[in-house]
Amino acid sequence: ENFAFQELSVPRRPAWTPGVTTAEELDQMENDTFLEWRRGVARREEQIAAMAFAKNGGGVAGASVTPYEKNLHVWRQLWRVLERSAVVLQIVDARNPLFYLSDDLRAYAMDELGKPMLMLVNKSDYLTEGQRRAWSEYFTKRGIDHLFFS
Repeated sequence: ENFAFQELSVPRRPAWTPGVTTAEELDQMENDTFLEWRRGVARREEQIAAMAFAKNGGGVAGASVTPYEKNLHVWRQLWRVLERSAVVLQIVDARNPLFYLSDDLRAYAMDELGKPMLMLVNKSDYLTEGQRRAWSEYFTKRGIDHLFFS
């Protein structure tokens, strides 16, 4: 079993009040929140590794997110970009859009931050007209605003 992208949540920036929350307090809250999120990811990595180890009858087995997901500075950049953005654009590869689509990023941007979100299906020239139509119906049924682009 692999670590599925669908399982990987976006860590949430802790609530803070401009002019009230100090930079030091915000830094500490972000660190604490991130560490708690990271512990959850580590637990899931261990579960997947144990299942793979048992399934393979020993040997080396494991699953891991990339170093970028383990870096608080990457998430801080995302938090600040999302907060400052008027709209959030999520770009996915047309050859396997669901692999790249982050439902949790969509939920965070739309439900928690109140930002409209648009999904851009890139490399859509690899799709036939019928495939584009089928994907468009699928995304429309799920309430995902989308455009095809090449």
